[in-house]
Amino acid sequence: MFGNIFGKKKKPKAQCSICKSLLEYEEGFALSTAQVVVSKEYWDNKMVEPETMAYTTNHFKNKDENATKMRGIIFEKTAEKDQTWLTCETCIKQFDVDTEVASNYASEWWVNSGQVQMPKAGKAIDHLEATEYTDMRNYAMMDAGASKIRL
Repeated sequence: MFGNIFGKKKKPKAQCSICKSLLEYEEGFALSTAQVVVSKEYWDNKMVEPETMAYTTNHFKNKDENATKMRGIIFEKTAEKDQTWLTCETCIKQFDVDTEVASNYASEWWVNSGQVQMPKAGKAIDHLEATEYTDMRNYAMMDAGASKIRL
């Protein structure tokens, strides 16, 4: 309140789209949904998060068809996101991207209040070859997280 009286503006903050850690103004890296869904490391981590671990465990240990279907749905819901993914210094390591370029897009994202013009923006299916999309869907559904759980 007093900051505004004296002419100081609060700098905006955001959360990492992956781990939800707090990002200060002009921090982070901007990715498209297509860049996110083609990362096997992202899927390996995503499928063992607390919200998805039960599906992963049941998929691998019990060969549960419903758990496998849910993993496919998680992929589809993620791939359908039409958003810029702002990531932190730790999470960017999951992606095979040029971090300098991703950092520049993040700077643009901050300056333009969450708006950025970047390649392959929008839904992943609109920017990936059909085979790459299918291969990543199959990986997320059938294999992701296997190395991180005890079978």
